[in-house]
Amino acid sequence: MPGKPSLQSLLRNNLGSHSASPRIFYALPLLTLLVLPLALVQNTVAASGTAPLATYQATGPAVQMYYQMINNTEFETGILPWKLTAYNNYTSAVNIASPGYNDISAVQLNLNSGNLTVDSHLTLLQDFSQSTVAFANGLRLRAASQVRVLTGNSITDRVEVSLSLSGSTGNLARIHYVLASSAALPANSTSDAYIAVPWLGSSPWIVLDRNVTRDAANTFPTLFRSLSSVKDTRLSVFSTSQGTPTIDPRIKYWETGTDSYWNTTETVVFDPDADGFFNPATDWILYNRGIPPTNQILSNDLRIKYVDTNLNSVWDPGEAIVYDLKDEGVYDLALNDPVINGTAVAGSLLQDPIRKQTSALFDQVELYSPTGNINWAHNGGFETGDLTGWGNIAGFKAITTPTHSGSYSVNGTASGTPAALAQSIEGRPIIDSTTGLQASAYIGKMTGTTSTDKADIWLGLVDSSPQANPLSVYYDFKTGTGTLPSNTTDTVYHRTVGFGTLSQWLSLTQNLQAETQYFDSTGHTGPYRIEAAVLEVSALSGQTTTAIFDDLSILTANHPTYYAVENLNSTYVYNANKPAQGSFYFNIPGGQSVINMTSANGTPLQTSEYTTQPVQGSLQITVPTSTGLKYSAPGTWHIYATSKNTLTNLLAIAQGTAGPSSSFSTSTTVRFASQTRDPSGVPIPGSNVTFIFSARNTIFTGKTDSQGWLNQTSIVLPSSPGTLTLEAITVSSSYIGLRALQLTISSATPWALIAYISIAAGAAALFSLLLFMRRRKQRAVSTQSASAQPDKNPRQQSRPEKGK
Repeated sequence: MPGKPSLQSLLRNNLGSHSASPRIFYALPLLTLLVLPLALVQNTVAASGTAPLATYQATGPAVQMYYQMINNTEFETGILPWKLTAYNNYTSAVNIASPGYNDISAVQLNLNSGNLTVDSHLTLLQDFSQSTVAFANGLRLRAASQVRVLTGNSITDRVEVSLSLSGSTGNLARIHYVLASSAALPANSTSDAYIAVPWLGSSPWIVLDRNVTRDAANTFPTLFRSLSSVKDTRLSVFSTSQGTPTIDPRIKYWETGTDSYWNTTETVVFDPDADGFFNPATDWILYNRGIPPTNQILSNDLRIKYVDTNLNSVWDPGEAIVYDLKDEGVYDLALNDPVINGTAVAGSLLQDPIRKQTSALFDQVELYSPTGNINWAHNGGFETGDLTGWGNIAGFKAITTPTHSGSYSVNGTASGTPAALAQSIEGRPIIDSTTGLQASAYIGKMTGTTSTDKADIWLGLVDSSPQANPLSVYYDFKTGTGTLPSNTTDTVYHRTVGFGTLSQWLSLTQNLQAETQYFDSTGHTGPYRIEAAVLEVSALSGQTTTAIFDDLSILTANHPTYYAVENLNSTYVYNANKPAQGSFYFNIPGGQSVINMTSANGTPLQTSEYTTQPVQGSLQITVPTSTGLKYSAPGTWHIYATSKNTLTNLLAIAQGTAGPSSSFSTSTTVRFASQTRDPSGVPIPGSNVTFIFSARNTIFTGKTDSQGWLNQTSIVLPSSPGTLTLEAITVSSSYIGLRALQLTISSATPWALIAYISIAAGAAALFSLLLFMRRRKQRAVSTQSASAQPDKNPRQQSRPEKGK
């Protein structure tokens, strides 16, 4: 009996069979339902979404804070700690007067001039020898003064505020800011400069606000490059007495010749009633060359003068009487001025002072010194082409090759005799966590092999004990023995990186706070201050050591912290570390604005307790003395600022297309692009940008072009599908920004295969449906035939008839 037909034979017969199993109908639709979803599953695209929130924190570039260094600027509580000095004063007084300049009190200096030999002055001085007042860019002096009295008319009658400056070689200079004067100012010299401050406006107060650094550069062009700190501030009034000859009309002489002046052969008489006639009963002889006749006419000579010992403007018995040959107002022994009566001392004045008075108020005297981002070493790169700023220069000379950086370095050579190039650090900065030393050295030759043969840099420190113990730190680049001396209680030695290597630049980078721990352990008292820096080469007799030094710096830095959050505004945290007198100011970029500010004790400030104002494209933030005193506490103030996200665009663009996208096929070549703009929309060129791509944790870096764009090209996406993240961070000198982008990577979709399978599945379904309908029709015909004929053989009912 023939077997059951297969599915393949039914398909070949093109529906020619009536006996296909009904299971075929169910199999074909099932095949269709399985094949199509399978094809679709193989090409599903991952769903896109929002990139996870990204953050970035960085240390910003060093920023200068300007701390107010003067204690008691407004004289609301007296004059301390100002110290009063006076010189050649007849009378003087210091008192607190009211009102002050926009406050309650001011200090008043009142001076009456003294003797005629020199000018007189009254000064309030504040000494900075125990504090660090850096002479650096932005040093600012402010004050207000009101002149009450100025009666003199000489070059030395004036009112001034002055600063004493010191340099790295110990030289001193002073800038005099003259607020009022009666005559032309004294001529500038190599050590003193006089700058007139104009009186502007209708207010009686003269306001001083000067950039001291700029003024020093203009007035001390040679000395300026070595200036390093401010030694003191002075408030002064000057006054100079004018002389009136000590001529007493009662002192006359008897003219016995034909001239009209006194001669040593003629008698001098004291005429009490000044009637001009000699009266032997009332007049007496002061210089006897013969007794004049009674009623003899007596004469006057204006060069007969006396030494007014008690300054009462009349001659008193016992006071010397001198003939002033040159009429110069001084007893001149060298010229043999004749002494008529009494005993005169050489140089005695033959004139009385006419007292002059100067009186002035001073208030709100402020000296803002920069801190942070300061290099205390002067000319450490020798780019002046000489040894400006250095002393003890024997054995050293500036050279042009080799150099570690720039155009110059310094060569030190020792042959038997040590050579040391030194400079004093007059500002005596305190060593803290921000203080660092950097230098480079190139050891060209060392022929000796003893401990005397060496090349090093050493720092001179001092501790804070009453004895101010001197301490030394040595950084050795090479020694003849290859070893270092043993440390002592006041000296510590270090090997530099690459110690002992010849003919190669060796670099020294050292945070100096680590040195304080050693000296703490040896019983010294912190904080420690830096007083000197020395470059040193030495060699045993008959041997030679040659070393080249470059890039010496002693740095303090104050770095803000920058925070960026994806697609949000950026935050900047500036720190004011222990403001000396509670007042400080600094500038932030103009596109930033203040969020809030906290004092050293953590108290949030009210907006009325600080001020902000635009200054030349930046925003100046000032905390006044009143606020600083209100929240007086040691510690760090925090200022929080914000700005718009400066990373304005982050794009991924497929090669050969113009527009950006977030969905790409696998293995597509793309480029990443970002644009950096400041908060006002101006492109920022030169900003540092970092792309972070999560595919294989790839990082790209670069700088923006003139339009703020950075492009990273020829990036091939992964060959497997998935979701990846692209982050971009931009950091400029003023701003920070961050954005993130999520990219969907999917396989190329096989649409032709999907269409073919779908058509095949549809055809199979249609074939099954037609087969089913034909089969049903055949069953209906068979049923009708069976009902019309008798049942002859039941076994044959299940078979179809032949030929049908």
